[in-house]
Amino acid sequence: MSKASKIIEKILAALAKAQGMSPSALIKDDHFKLPRLIPAGTGGTIQITKEVDDLITKLAYELKTARPALARNAKESEWRNWVRGAVGPLVASTPLSDPAGEAPALLTKLDYALNAIVANLAAREYAFGTTLFSKGDVAPFSFGPVMLEPRQVWLDRKTAEGGITSVTQRRMKRIWTSARVGPRKSEREKLREDNILQAIGPCDYVCTVKLSSAFAAEAGLETALTAARLALACSALAFETPSETLRGFNLNYDGPIHNQTALQFIPGKIILSGSRLSRRPFGPFIESSDWQAELVRLKDIYVACGEVLSNLVDSGRSTARREILEALLQALIWFEKGCRETGDLMATVGFAASLDALGKGTKAKGILTMLEARLGIKRTDRISAEGPTFQSVLDTIYSEGRSRTIHGTNEKIGYDWTNTRVVAEQLARYALIACLDYVAKTPTASKTDDLKK
Repeated sequence: MSKASKIIEKILAALAKAQGMSPSALIKDDHFKLPRLIPAGTGGTIQITKEVDDLITKLAYELKTARPALARNAKESEWRNWVRGAVGPLVASTPLSDPAGEAPALLTKLDYALNAIVANLAAREYAFGTTLFSKGDVAPFSFGPVMLEPRQVWLDRKTAEGGITSVTQRRMKRIWTSARVGPRKSEREKLREDNILQAIGPCDYVCTVKLSSAFAAEAGLETALTAARLALACSALAFETPSETLRGFNLNYDGPIHNQTALQFIPGKIILSGSRLSRRPFGPFIESSDWQAELVRLKDIYVACGEVLSNLVDSGRSTARREILEALLQALIWFEKGCRETGDLMATVGFAASLDALGKGTKAKGILTMLEARLGIKRTDRISAEGPTFQSVLDTIYSEGRSRTIHGTNEKIGYDWTNTRVVAEQLARYALIACLDYVAKTPTASKTDDLKK
């Protein structure tokens, strides 16, 4: 008998034991103190004990473990809810007199119900309001499955595709030009309209992510958000200091701009500290034609970015060069984290981790080998005429910054890491650009070690 079948047997036995117990007896000694309910079908519910609830959680874990292909498609909480929803009606119609005899048949029915849920999952598309350039007229551009476009262009496209009604389209355009509109007659359409306004917010651009695999809602949202944030980071690679650019490249989903205000007191003095904005309302000024020229100049790099993001939204990771794309993906994730980090030391940790992903986790030695291969520098070269060598700089970034901080042995917490952060960001940016360029121009590159050749 399988583990899942044994768990179902225990569930049936525990339900049999609980028969006839009062609702208050079922929650006795339960810290939750509220009835634990699962659906019984036809609108009814079954009150269960904590023991049964815990067994259902174990059952969900076993059933998902047996389906490794779903590891990325559904979050544990989503899968558990599916199991709770499917197992309830089944146990409600199952005799409890013979748990061992009934368990295998119930497991078969449960597998069938869960497989039906999975089969009905659909490919999803997510849209997020995005602050991008200071002018809202930059033509749409994309990185694989991620499209960035002015909100008016997005609105017209979604209307043409049937995702938004023509009435909502007209109303949204009036709202975005501060014109007055009357109330919606349909509550359903009003709700949809409000959702659009809340999602796009004051942003002039929309970031759309199309998932190539069928995801559950929450797992899909998490994947789409990662892809959207990384697309903004890819855009920022065109600028000398991506961290500054990303202060103006943001998703409305991640919250509005707000004032950051602190108070300080010095004995005998009253000091007003003032405040600052948490980030910029938009990115740099650029003409649409100039950005198109940048897209052409960085074409190969951005093709590789698209390949990396396509790999991200493919839950099966079906690409032939999975290993090298996974390394680039994780390097981009850490690079974006480093750019977004407000603390200089932790930003340095993020950039060092990005370099480490490109060096295949072989520490400073592997990073230097990768930098020599991709940037054509030698570890003994100086970063400037009078500056330290690349090896010395990397020792500071990787050993003192990343490793000692992660392992709790950094004795320089509280030191000024500003200059180290600046150098780490530049090294990580150059390395990412060089590696992306190499991957785009080398179709045979499939292993992370190829970045060191």
